[in-house]
Amino acid sequence: MHRPVRRLPRLVLLALAALATLLHATPGARAGDELVVADQKGLQKALLEAAGADRNLPYRIRWTEFEAAAPLLQALGAGAVDTGIAGDGPFLFAWGAGLPVRAAFLLPPRGGGRATALVVPAGSPLHTLSDLSGKRVATGRGSIGHLLLLRLIQTGAIPAPAPRILFLAPAQAKAALDSGGIDAWSTWEPYVSLETAQDHGHVLADGAGIMPNNSFLVATDNALAHKHALLADFYRRVAQAYAWGEQHQQDYATLLARQTGLPTTVAQAVAQDLIATPAGIGDAVIQAERGTLAAYRAAGFLTAAPPLETAFDRSITLP
Repeated sequence: MHRPVRRLPRLVLLALAALATLLHATPGARAGDELVVADQKGLQKALLEAAGADRNLPYRIRWTEFEAAAPLLQALGAGAVDTGIAGDGPFLFAWGAGLPVRAAFLLPPRGGGRATALVVPAGSPLHTLSDLSGKRVATGRGSIGHLLLLRLIQTGAIPAPAPRILFLAPAQAKAALDSGGIDAWSTWEPYVSLETAQDHGHVLADGAGIMPNNSFLVATDNALAHKHALLADFYRRVAQAYAWGEQHQQDYATLLARQTGLPTTVAQAVAQDLIATPAGIGDAVIQAERGTLAAYRAAGFLTAAPPLETAFDRSITLP
């Protein structure tokens, strides 16, 4: 005898669905939790979206965008955001100045050091680093470009007299380079590719072999204490997105161009240079960053910074 199928009441179905969501939720995450993530030029957000790594989140991500690491780190220090990406130079510069932030996850050298470079405009009479002696070079104070410039001066790659350094935000530096107000610009992606791939400038030197070239996902002390589970889940998703991006650079570049307005050629160059293999922070990373701190100290910065080990939180690792 055929028995009619009993339909479960709608409330029971909803309860089962809710239970399934809870079983797959991030441990420690609660309904309504929010992680405020600082990005630079939309690069990380585009990568997570392209990879689908931001789907089925048991918490909300609220993205905020900055044009450079310095204002991003200031926002972190003020508690306006929970985590964000920054190069090792600007991170240590901010931490050494007393901001309550720590590097919690590693994005190792990207593009073999090409992601940071000293560029000159098309038609520039400067062709070698020796030509920069006494010239006007712009960069951001405490930025990864600042670190590159210091290392080139300290190693003698740029001979005396040292260049005159002007501290400018990226938009100001680009305008000054275009107008002839400066001779060169020590900068990072996507600005390197904007100058070279789009405007046909050229690179005098990049960061390969001269500095660690690490980047970090930096978190506030407060977020590490109170949103640890969310940070761990987000960093895991970042690692998944980078693994996807390594195999799908063109797809990432297409979405990056659409979301940020970057020219396609620039987005393609950025996608190639910025893909890395994220990891936890180990002893070798901290040892390498002693050179970064030493470069700043030799230039008269961060002379009273606390022990370097305290700049890192090593509690978040990949499974």
